[in-house]
Amino acid sequence: MVRLRGKRRSQRRLGTIAYQSYTDVYHDSVQTMQLQRLSTFDGRRLSRLLAGVLLALLAWSFYLLFSSSSFYVSQIEVNGNTLTSLNEISLAAELEGMSIFWVDPEIVKARVEALPYVKRAEVHVTLPAQVVVTVEERIPQLVWRSSNDEKAWWIDTEGVVLEPRGILEGALVVTDESAQPLILEAGQRLDPSILASVRALHALLPDLHEVTYEANRGIGFRTGEGWPIYLGDEHQMALKLAILKELRRQMIERRTTPRYIDLRFPPDARFQVEH
Repeated sequence: MVRLRGKRRSQRRLGTIAYQSYTDVYHDSVQTMQLQRLSTFDGRRLSRLLAGVLLALLAWSFYLLFSSSSFYVSQIEVNGNTLTSLNEISLAAELEGMSIFWVDPEIVKARVEALPYVKRAEVHVTLPAQVVVTVEERIPQLVWRSSNDEKAWWIDTEGVVLEPRGILEGALVVTDESAQPLILEAGQRLDPSILASVRALHALLPDLHEVTYEANRGIGFRTGEGWPIYLGDEHQMALKLAILKELRRQMIERRTTPRYIDLRFPPDARFQVEH
């Protein structure tokens, strides 16, 4: 009986030890899981905190950029302008007081190119607030004048009609003698054939200072004697002038005074003599 009791006591001790070991392992596992959860939770909180700080710094940086006067355009630099003033280009650009971050070069380019004397424009934007506008202006080539109202226009190399700005020294003058003026407002384009005819005539008579134009008779001029000459268009211009030279010589020799000489259809020449 004594032996049996001793054996039972040993078994009880072993059971108690095993239970305690299991309990310790369980508690250790629970503590480990709690520590892991706490570590994960702290990591998430830290990440969110850092993200919030970065977002706040970014917002503050944007605020400084958009509110600082250093990034607002106060004036622009303009290159290539002669007939168009700096003030005119600045007003057209509409940039004064605008943040450099809101400046669209293409929009500014379109605004500047809408000016009458600006043919092309380029716009460059650099920080902190520099805007450089480079323009290519239209070059006036002719003075177009109406004999009806004495209104004068400038014509550029592409035939674009411009409001005069000052005096165009040395320019060829074309006087429109038509009953109805050909040019009525700035921005019109002269018929390319008219421009080509004027150029063809001036190339052969570079000392000529004034050309005439009529809707039905085309271009022409007056000789030194004051005789009206009608040449039509640029075709066969050299032949027309050669015929005129010989015809003029004969008329001077005969002391004949024509009311006009029509050379629009060479080799024919039509004229009417004063009696």
